[in-house]
Amino acid sequence: MFRYSRRAFLAFTKPFSSSSQNPSFTLNYLIQNLAFSPETASKISTKLHLHNSQKPDSVLAFFKSHGFSNSHLSTIIKTCPILLTYDPYKTILPKLNFLRQKGASTSDLIDIITKNPRFLYLSLQNSIIPYYDLVKRFLLSDESTLASLKSRVCVIYSKTPSQNIQFLIQNGVPESKVAILYRNWNIVLTQNPPVFEKVVMELIQLGFNPKTTFFIVALRAKIMKPIWETKIDVYKKWGWSEQDIVAAFLRHPWCMMASVDKIEAVMKFFVDHIGWDSLALAKRPILIMMSLEKRVIPRTFVLKYLESKGLAKDKWITPFMVSEDVFLKKFVNCFEEEASYLLKLYEEKKDVSHNV
Repeated sequence: MFRYSRRAFLAFTKPFSSSSQNPSFTLNYLIQNLAFSPETASKISTKLHLHNSQKPDSVLAFFKSHGFSNSHLSTIIKTCPILLTYDPYKTILPKLNFLRQKGASTSDLIDIITKNPRFLYLSLQNSIIPYYDLVKRFLLSDESTLASLKSRVCVIYSKTPSQNIQFLIQNGVPESKVAILYRNWNIVLTQNPPVFEKVVMELIQLGFNPKTTFFIVALRAKIMKPIWETKIDVYKKWGWSEQDIVAAFLRHPWCMMASVDKIEAVMKFFVDHIGWDSLALAKRPILIMMSLEKRVIPRTFVLKYLESKGLAKDKWITPFMVSEDVFLKKFVNCFEEEASYLLKLYEEKKDVSHNV
């Protein structure tokens, strides 16, 4: 329980009373039972009018009996104070039981409800069950469906996912690809349908095959318009034309998923340090997503050493593209006299990009 000065407390409250005629009853209750500050309690009381302690006491006792702590309760009631007026056994328990039947643990329930208490506002029959069944249709298991619900429970409030899903399927997107959206980027499915449909059609017209994962990645990248436009500007700053950007996007749409900082860092390294033309990256946009610290920089040191000894045989793009085993085989271990030094150099330069 938090402590407040007597003056601050009295400014917002009067002696505690269970009478509905006392206008300070709600304030007193929120401060004494949920540790709210007088200021917070005052704001909440504009949305909540308690007549007595019977219902709110039963709600708090109910939550505590299901493993919720005082901290959890403060978070829940601050967001959804009207829950204190509910009959917990009629309106809350059936929703918890439904999730338990699907395999949710006590910690899962606490996680879901605390992250978004508005879940408890929803109708079990008209909202929660239909949504759950929709998600499970694509994620296939209760375990995956609950994981999706925990990661972004607020998606349940949108009425648009089913409409957007239907549009995807009508345009050739397999259910297995829709599942990728639910697992990783379910916020995409809550976008305004006209905007969503426009982006889908733009991607198809660009040449993306809706049956592929590339299409799903491209959809995720392009639907966030402000971020998309910022990245377009960054690539243009490094000399790419709009045609170059489109071509790179089609080759490897993940290049538009990289953060602005990552794009800048990769461009700076390849152009300023190695001396490449930035358009070489437009032709191999997969390089944008590679780790500078774990792959690009260590391999660059090896390649520069080989070049200084006249031992470099391949163009530099290949060494960055191959797997770790292939790189060590073709660019380290095959040079018997140099192998020990090259391996040491390679290992030393991992995670030390500040040395470049």
